[in-house]
Amino acid sequence: MDVMKACLVDGYGSKPGAGWTLDYEDTTAGKRRIGISNGNGVIEFVTWGSYSLGLFIWDSITTPGVGRIRDDAFSAVMSDGVNGWKHEGAPAPGDESDEIAGLYCYGFRSGEESNIAWTVYADDKAAWLLSHYPEGHSNTEPGDSINSAKSNYYPQLFMGALKSDDLQRGGAGNFFLGYGGIGTSATSGNATSGNQGNMTYFFGLRTPVDTAPAVANSPQYEPAGFECNHYLRNPLSSARLLLPVLVSYEGADAPKPASLSSSYADYQFAVLPGVAQIGEHNSQTFFWVGYNENRGAPWSLQPATIGGITWMPWSIGAVNLQECGITDNADWW
Repeated sequence: MDVMKACLVDGYGSKPGAGWTLDYEDTTAGKRRIGISNGNGVIEFVTWGSYSLGLFIWDSITTPGVGRIRDDAFSAVMSDGVNGWKHEGAPAPGDESDEIAGLYCYGFRSGEESNIAWTVYADDKAAWLLSHYPEGHSNTEPGDSINSAKSNYYPQLFMGALKSDDLQRGGAGNFFLGYGGIGTSATSGNATSGNQGNMTYFFGLRTPVDTAPAVANSPQYEPAGFECNHYLRNPLSSARLLLPVLVSYEGADAPKPASLSSSYADYQFAVLPGVAQIGEHNSQTFFWVGYNENRGAPWSLQPATIGGITWMPWSIGAVNLQECGITDNADWW
């Protein structure tokens, strides 16, 4: 909560805030919670047990809840608001047996400073939180893959607006949440299941046809990369495609021609801001391993200039989106 508030709202060090606003904050010891808005929607962080945070997204919050997940009554902990969602396909408030989006923040606790670092990329509408081993750590040596620089329990998070022709950049409800493999009921002591190193879950406040999601539509969203030609595996190719990462909508109301089978009706409607797919991944080779080896990079997450733009190597997904990069170049936001 401190990191996100500082980077997005207040400013961090010499850097100004990214342009987000504070919706509310409760600083009660052991039960902290905060809501942050980009003007399109609100993300709410709620303390969960000892080392976790519950994540909720809303059009707006009317009455913030009180207390922390698991240790206090679920009905009191849940906020009231307009069009709230707590997990993929699960609207708020629901009940404590439902899955809730969560971050396991054990590595951020005091005493772990030598084992975890964080990087935030953000503008006034979208933000990435990346956590990883720090520079010089034994798990970020030359030749390591991107995923080896991220522990399973080091959370990554995307929140905010997508770049889309269907949803306006500043439109109400253009607010999405992507996070790692944590989907645990509110009765769990800490949200520890899954692999937070990959963006497993992705959901939002609007469908591509600008309607609020409904359970009946099975509203599912998924980031996916292009299938690239094999030449992308060679990091010494003089031509390097920088491909946006698409977001598809798979709900029952996805626009499609009547003659198109539903099994082929995924509707690509947006791209992830700040992210490009730079190479193709398979089980035999990794673009960034070869590229870093060739330039003598001393750190597996050391930024590189490709196509005149500086990219931080990053893995978005478990399989087809390992060879990505994140940039602060405005053209990609």
